[in-house]
Parts: sequence; C-alpha cells; structure tokens
Amino acid sequence: MNNIEKYTTGTAYGASATTFLCGVLSLSDWALITGIICSVLTVGLNWYYRHKEYCFKTKHEK
Repeated sequence: MNNIEKYTTGTAYGASATTFLCGVLSLSDWALITGIICSVLTVGLNWYYRHKEYCFKTKHEK
C-alpha cells in the first residue's frame, strides 16, 4: 500500500465516522450541546477578564 492509499483510506474512515456521529444526534441535541459549550466559554472568559481586572486594580492601589 502506497502513501496515497493510506491517506485516502484514513480520510474515508474519518469522513464516515463524522457523518455517523452527526447523524446520531438530532438537531435539538446539537442545539443543546452548542448552548452548553457557549455557556461554559462565556463563564470562562468572564472569569478570566474579571481576574485580570482584579489583579490590575490591586496592583495599582498599593
């Protein structure tokens, strides 16, 4: 088996796995997962910038 066959076989398996995983979940399931991920990212970003603001304020108050 040459290199091209290795890449095409891997790509075919990856594409079939992706379409399988996309087909397993309904649209409402994907919406729920997307909402959860966005909420977690929002909390993380808010914490990060509030922490930076707190460190900045406490550093310059002394």
